[in-house]
Amino acid sequence: MHDDEEVTVAAHSMLAERGGVRLRSGESALLLAAGVYGVSTTVSVVALRAVRPADLLAVEIFGAAAVLLATAAARGRLRRPGALRQMLVGVLVPGLAFLFGDLGLARTSASSGSLLLAAEPLLSVLLALLVLGERLSRRAGAALLLGLAGGALVAVGPGASGGDTTLGNVLVLLAVGAAAAFLIATRRVNDGDGLNESAWQSTGGALSVVPFVAASWSTGGTRLDTVGAAGWLACLAVVACGAAGGVLFNRGIARVPATRAAQLGNLTPVAGTLTAVVFLGDRPSLLQLAGGAGILAGLVLLLHNPEPHVDPEESP
Repeated sequence: MHDDEEVTVAAHSMLAERGGVRLRSGESALLLAAGVYGVSTTVSVVALRAVRPADLLAVEIFGAAAVLLATAAARGRLRRPGALRQMLVGVLVPGLAFLFGDLGLARTSASSGSLLLAAEPLLSVLLALLVLGERLSRRAGAALLLGLAGGALVAVGPGASGGDTTLGNVLVLLAVGAAAAFLIATRRVNDGDGLNESAWQSTGGALSVVPFVAASWSTGGTRLDTVGAAGWLACLAVVACGAAGGVLFNRGIARVPATRAAQLGNLTPVAGTLTAVVFLGDRPSLLQLAGGAGILAGLVLLLHNPEPHVDPEESP
């Protein structure tokens, strides 16, 4: 077992002992990834106040690819077998998801973008049922309904209006679709080495967005040469969130059914909305607060006394 995997197991054991909530192997990593992705949404909005979408896309994807490839190579965990397959999966995330996400977040608010992410668990669960043939237990079904009700409440809260905002929301939803497809794909192909898989996925994502970045810079230029220290700090924070979230997600998804992993992703809009409130001064309505509470209640229901599960690494 790698050192960073021991940390994940330790965190899993600590969380499993608290409040009657029990986590299966891999679930702590998925919950941490969901929280990191939520924070990344808010930080991305901050960065997009200083740079253009193509600028942030280039920094976050190419930066994460460089960091992950170098780290995996230095630790002897960069493997060529399966690399092409992981690069193709990376076209979905970070490629298309980050592309649509950055374009959308440049046109909508941090809280709206975060709350739209509540649609991802539903789409992911539906794809898992149709593509992977997975099933929902009664408890998981009830948790899904509770989470969806919470997501619906947070989505109807007051926000900005107008055509540009509508386009931004649609682009965020396209990012959600790419992320849902990515969850299903990784559930099929991943083996649990989050660092190796994230390194190749980020490489594939970087290559897939080169045409967009090149076209955008050739027609509209870049602001990276004039952005201040605060803007660069926000961009680098997005890089860190993307790299950390990707490694955590890839480590967890190999051990957790897609339907369950999708529902754990309900933490993302909650984390994104909370950070938008604290750091950007966004003010959610009472309905949104009630929805956030519903999402958290659904997570607790899902994680409390889960059904027996066999970790793939522990099976003969």
